[in-house]
Amino acid sequence: MFFARFFAVFFLVAFFGFVASVPSSNAVVQKRQDAADIMTTLTKLQSSIEATSAKITSHGQAGTATEANVTPLVDEYVDAFRTASSSLASLETSSQSAGDIVTIIIAILKAIVAALESVLEDLGSAIPGASILADAINELLKEVGTLLPGVLSLIASLLSKVAGLLQCLANLGLSSSVSSVGL
Repeated sequence: MFFARFFAVFFLVAFFGFVASVPSSNAVVQKRQDAADIMTTLTKLQSSIEATSAKITSHGQAGTATEANVTPLVDEYVDAFRTASSSLASLETSSQSAGDIVTIIIAILKAIVAALESVLEDLGSAIPGASILADAINELLKEVGTLLPGVLSLIASLLSKVAGLLQCLANLGLSSSVSSVGL
């Protein structure tokens, strides 16, 4: 009789201990949601950057780029990066594969470089607000690096393979962004 009670108590403790130690499905859903939020945030950023890049490029192609009309557009870049950074700061560390995220970040940087290069000559080789833009890019890269450890080394690796992109970033006054990814 004593053994039956002992066995019943042992069984209950073991069973409830096991059930209590099983992670809730909410944690898995939250991680997937965070990973989706990272992609959603970066996709929104990419759309914003591409729209602003089109405006800058049109000034470059028309030869109408001046500090007065490029500075507000560089400020749009900065605002977009800051918005994305604050969105990412509210997320928790993710276990998502970094491939798609790295691809979007590289595309964003390429769009910025192409747009700013189109106006560089008109502006006398000085991009207004370049240091503020570099700081905003660094903040985003830091947030992405926090959420996805190791992603910055992937970005650095791809940037070094993209012909001239590193040199273009440095030439545009965005060299601190280059150094933030370890190059």
